Amino acid sequence: MGETQILGRGGCVAGSVVSSLLAAVVLGWVIRDLTVGGPEGLWWHWAGQAAGYGLRRSAYTTGEDVLLLVLYAVVAVKVMRSAPVAAVLLAATGALTVALRLPATVGLVQAADGGDLFGGPHPGALATTAGSVLGGLVLIVLAAAGRRPAGPREASVPPGRAVAAWAGALLLLGGAVVVAWQVYAGGNLGWERYTAIFFGTGHPQSPVLLGAPGWQTAALACLTLAAGVVCLRRGPGARALGVPAALLLAGTQALILSAYLQGSVYEQLPLLDTPSQLALVTPPVLCLLGLVVLALLVPRPAPGQPGPYGPGPAPWQATGPGPYDNPGPYNGR
Repeated sequence: MGETQILGRGGCVAGSVVSSLLAAVVLGWVIRDLTVGGPEGLWWHWAGQAAGYGLRRSAYTTGEDVLLLVLYAVVAVKVMRSAPVAAVLLAATGALTVALRLPATVGLVQAADGGDLFGGPHPGALATTAGSVLGGLVLIVLAAAGRRPAGPREASVPPGRAVAAWAGALLLLGGAVVVAWQVYAGGNLGWERYTAIFFGTGHPQSPVLLGAPGWQTAALACLTLAAGVVCLRRGPGARALGVPAALLLAGTQALILSAYLQGSVYEQLPLLDTPSQLALVTPPVLCLLGLVVLALLVPRPAPGQPGPYGPGPAPWQATGPGPYDNPGPYNGR
């Protein structure tokens, strides 16, 4: 009882394969959109969608899809190299995938209106979202069922107390700010209208492959807050949760910031009321916050730990025998 569990080799391999497949599916849609709109047009579509500027229906992907692509690629590599954190990574990635793809799946089924279920108004999109939900569930099952007892040197090493405290506090702050703005939007727009935006009622095609923007924001806020709590407690999954949360937080806010800069909205900052000024200041602050958390949580070799060349200094740092230091054939002569 209480024995440390890590993901077994088979679970790591299977999790890496599923993550790679999820990444390949998203990459396929990104390439499809690039052929339609070109790199610059697609980028500003992603940024405008994140900032609430509307959608181009010719594009299926959003900036969050690209961030998920990066996350899947990182997880596919990381779980093969670090079994101690693989279970947490797979569980978090699977839960996030299900949370983001399931509402889109429901919306696409409703949009089919009894026609071609996997064609409908968005051919192939339903197969993608339903398959991604299944893939997310597989990741969760692998994380839960593929564990084995950890060996003496296989347990994950949590970040230091100061690093964990700062990362946890910043993640909790970022999540709280995101939630606060959603509460403000609900009160400002009216809860009935906000609920329609949050769940995408009547607009299953916006966006196509993800849940409604409000739902996406809620999923990100939950991940950020959960990662903040785990970091403060220095849990074994502190880095595994904190790094993806910080990546998604910084990435989404960078998209919004780029849209604001493109629209020259900061030139109007002195003319706006206080809530509007705070809304414009929030993206750069949260983006910086996410980057700081990434810098704090990215693993570094611990002092005194064996390097890639084994115990002791690297070959070019070792002191050779001779008359200037260690005893040698010319020493003392």
